[in-house]
Amino acid sequence: MGHTTVARIADPDRARVSTAVEAAILAIEIPDRPGDVAAPNALVPIVGARRRIQALVSYGYPQSHLSRELNMHPGGRTMAGLVGRTDSEGRVAHTITAERERAIKVLFDRLQHVPGPSDAARRCGERNGWPLPLEWDETTIDQPDGQPVESRWTPASTREEQREQVALRREQVSALTARGFGAVEIASRLEVSADVVTADRARITNHPALGLGHGLDQDWGLDR
Repeated sequence: MGHTTVARIADPDRARVSTAVEAAILAIEIPDRPGDVAAPNALVPIVGARRRIQALVSYGYPQSHLSRELNMHPGGRTMAGLVGRTDSEGRVAHTITAERERAIKVLFDRLQHVPGPSDAARRCGERNGWPLPLEWDETTIDQPDGQPVESRWTPASTREEQREQVALRREQVSALTARGFGAVEIASRLEVSADVVTADRARITNHPALGLGHGLDQDWGLDR
C-alpha cells in the first residue's frame, strides 16, 4: 500500500475505499502490546512495565535487585517511573522505551513464579497495595483499565490467603478441564471471567512444576 493510498484513506472527505484496500486493511494484525513491535528506542506506554516491576517488588524483589537485572540505576529516573514515584519536577512517567519494556516483560516472565528473597520488599509492596504477579491476568496487565484478578468464589483477607486462593482456583480449573468442561462453563462455576480461566490454563501448561497440568489436553480454546 503506497503513500498516496494511505493519504487517501486518511482524507476525511473520502467516504469510500476499494474492496482491495479494505481487505488489505482488515488483514493487518493489531498487536496486543505495542512494545512487541515498536522500534527499540520508540516510546510506549509504561503501564504494563510499571505493574510488572511493582508486582515483583511485592513478591520479594527489591528495587536494587531488579535494577541490576535490568542494568539500570536503582535511584534513576527510569526506576522511579516504574515504581510510580514522581521526578524532581513532580511528574510521573507515562512512557518507556520499547527495548526496556520488553526486557521488563522477559524478567517478569522469568521471576513471577519464584518468590524473591526480601521481606522488606514484600512489606513495601503490601504498604503500597501493589498486587502480586499471580494476581495479574496476562490479558489485562498492559491495559490501562486492567484490574488485578480477584476470584469471588472464596473470600481473601490476607495476601497469603490470596496466594492460596489463586492456587486453589487453578487446581479447580485443572480438574474441571480434565473432566471436559469448557472455559465458559468453568468461568461460570468459579465466578470468574473466561479470560481468567484461559490464562490459568496457559500458566498450568507452561509451568509443569506446579503439578496441575500433567496429562491434560492442551488444545484449550475459549469454548472448550
